[in-house]
Amino acid sequence: MKSSAKSSRSRIIFSLLIIQLLTFGQIAFAKVEILLGTTPLVGNPNLALSPPENSKEEILISRPQYVLSYNKNRRSPNWVAWKLEANQIGSSGRSNTFAIDDELENYLLKNPANSQVVTPDEYKGSCFDRGHQIPSADRTDSIDNNIMTFMMSNMIPQTPFLNRVIWEHLEQYTRNLVQKQGKKAYIIAGPIYDQDYGFIGPNKDIPVPSKDFKIVIVLDQNQTPDDIDANTPIISVVMPNTLQDGSKPLNDINQLCNKALTSGPADKADWMKYKTTLAEVERLSGFKILTLKNKL
Repeated sequence: MKSSAKSSRSRIIFSLLIIQLLTFGQIAFAKVEILLGTTPLVGNPNLALSPPENSKEEILISRPQYVLSYNKNRRSPNWVAWKLEANQIGSSGRSNTFAIDDELENYLLKNPANSQVVTPDEYKGSCFDRGHQIPSADRTDSIDNNIMTFMMSNMIPQTPFLNRVIWEHLEQYTRNLVQKQGKKAYIIAGPIYDQDYGFIGPNKDIPVPSKDFKIVIVLDQNQTPDDIDANTPIISVVMPNTLQDGSKPLNDINQLCNKALTSGPADKADWMKYKTTLAEVERLSGFKILTLKNKL
């Protein structure tokens, strides 16, 4: 009887989620397992349009700080989406409180499928950074909002060169757009696994992505997502998750663990060499991220 009731509740939750996705005007083709989080997916201010369409299994997590698609098989996010405005950049500072995602853990514990949340310690000894997708510095308006960016569900294994140099420089550029040029941004970021870069963790079950993608949709402060069209400025990048010399990280552990190599370059515009098209990001990531309207 309990099993039947549980199954019925699961079907109801899944049906409600499909209704929510249909409300966006299109069906997401992912194998959505459940919707977690305290914020309804429909109307979540962190989504510019509909959630990215894909064929990967996902657990959607909708929160005030971001929307996250979690892949329990890869134990990493498929993608993370968030909005950035000037009032979200404040003085709370970096909490540095890497932690398991309790809500995700509670769900996985109740639905055993040989999957567990990632703990902060699982990156220890790997020399990979716990690479934020939504960065800490994009949520410094309050300590509570900053803490939510340190959930391990928001992390992927990034080399220090990617995380602390080229990825960081694009983050800084985006915050400058918002703070100094009066823009607001809708951002989607996530890993790409088009090459075998090995695994980390005690059980070697956290795959190392070969690349990291990011889409930054730039709007004026008075614009809304309804204004997004083919003429909207969009920054699309695909950055390699490599060592500073371009080699695969697990091929040279000594260089991977030598954090001093990431002190340069000083060129803050180095991220621009990784610019590409939205279509190329979608091809490599496997996600249909955005359907643009043409202006009449």
